[in-house]
Amino acid sequence: MVDSIKRIQALAKIIFLDGMRRHAVIGLVGLALISEMFGLIFLDFFAQDLGRAVSDFLFSTMWVTGLIFLFFHAVQVMAWDEEHKVIFGIISRPISRSEYVIGVGLGLAMLLLLLEAVLGGLAFAALLWVKSSVVIELYFQVFNYTHFILAWFGLVLSLLVVLSAILLFSGVVRGGFAVLMMSISYYFIASGLPLAREHISTLVQQGDANAALEYILQGLSFLFPDLNRMDYKNFILVDVLPVSVSEISMQAMLSAAYIVLALSVACFAYNKRDIQ
Repeated sequence: MVDSIKRIQALAKIIFLDGMRRHAVIGLVGLALISEMFGLIFLDFFAQDLGRAVSDFLFSTMWVTGLIFLFFHAVQVMAWDEEHKVIFGIISRPISRSEYVIGVGLGLAMLLLLLEAVLGGLAFAALLWVKSSVVIELYFQVFNYTHFILAWFGLVLSLLVVLSAILLFSGVVRGGFAVLMMSISYYFIASGLPLAREHISTLVQQGDANAALEYILQGLSFLFPDLNRMDYKNFILVDVLPVSVSEISMQAMLSAAYIVLALSVACFAYNKRDIQ
């Protein structure tokens, strides 16, 4: 067990250093910083909703930047194709395929955490600057630091859910483009499924749809979790949490359980896959 952990840590370190060498984090931080600088130019267009507009924009930038990292760096690192023959050496002895999946996933997660930590620090500084620059306090009344950390944690956990799905897809199909398409489709389905489920639920109550369809959509939520459940950016501007701590903890545990399950299935897929 100890030797396995050491091999996983070593592989995770390689993936992390390789991502830093490719400027995967630095480039995205620069892109996000430029976007935020141009976005904050339009602060004068908002009045009483200034705080909400700024926090929504900053967290949306962090979310989009994280997705770019996952779709255009993580996918290429994990995808099996002829251009990544180094994978054949990595998954050979003495490292197992399960250790490979966990090690690469851990390395990518470390890069993602570093990226979002830097962007979170920039967002925190930007919110402090905007709040101190507002002449009329009514425009930006509350900035709760604890809720900011909670919102950042929820965003990172949601991105880790997407990362776990990418790890799973990389073990099922071969080729970076195929994994990318499946990952993007997964994200759009997970984002649109709650709206479809709500619409069908309304139709069922009105008697215009079959109740079985509602059950099917509810069952699909186990495969495509609602990423918006961990979206807490609106809580930054309030003093008291609108939801209970137990509900937040439950959502976090469900997301963590989904990540563990996806990694387990990914390990199984890699162990059963032919590398020829």
